[in-house]
Amino acid sequence: MAAITRAVGQSGRRYLVERVLQEKPGPLGQVYLASAGNQQYILKSVPKNDFKYFQDMFSDLRRSPYIRVADDAIPDQSIFAYKYFKDHLLSFAQKDTPLPLIKGILRDSLRGITALHEKGIVYTDIKANNILVNWDETDGNTTIQRVQIADIEDSDPEAHASGHVHKPSDIFSFRIVCIYAVTKRVIFAVADEELEEGEDKLAIHLGDSPWTQIFTVIAEGFNKEHPREPFALKDIESEFKDLVGKMTNIDPEGRITAHEALLHRWFADAV
Repeated sequence: MAAITRAVGQSGRRYLVERVLQEKPGPLGQVYLASAGNQQYILKSVPKNDFKYFQDMFSDLRRSPYIRVADDAIPDQSIFAYKYFKDHLLSFAQKDTPLPLIKGILRDSLRGITALHEKGIVYTDIKANNILVNWDETDGNTTIQRVQIADIEDSDPEAHASGHVHKPSDIFSFRIVCIYAVTKRVIFAVADEELEEGEDKLAIHLGDSPWTQIFTVIAEGFNKEHPREPFALKDIESEFKDLVGKMTNIDPEGRITAHEALLHRWFADAV
């Protein structure tokens, strides 16, 4: 698909493309940073055959303020326009941020996931950089303005069509995001001290079967020289351990739901 430089949305808004942010494989097209007036937007092209499906899905989900849906559409080019966000949780979590603010971001993310699940949609792509955050800082005080989960158009269409879905899988993935946001560490990352001299950290996760390699690295990490402390023993508040434990129940049927997680006492002081 050829790159674009300008586009006009159904709203009448005229977009000027500033640069290409991502080249997606096959028919998925490009992601652009664009401007219209003094506002910035993200333009994403989708396969023409999926355009109407996504348009209907966005319309169905528009009532939730915690899900990023398209703000405009360019049907003749099969492109959707989204409001630009300042940051995402992957980078924001590295700031020196009070825990109640982090809890608020995770709570609002759960609200978005809950809204998806209520519509029979499994998100399937829960990760910290898909949680968008608009924030402001004045006199050293950080204020969270809006939180939305993004890239829902990458979810499985069969899930939205009420096919065989696995909502507990979303919760299992979300607990990884929660641990990262609170501890500022990616729990499945390979530590620098575990690498051989000259070994590339990213190479650990690449190959013909990346998931096999990842779990092999994790398994081999348990030894006398590099013991791994169970999460239950880490210096983390007990209520957070309880929430994570409920999200991680090995039995999907026994795993806490998104709605139940929202009611957990750990979120009581979320801002």
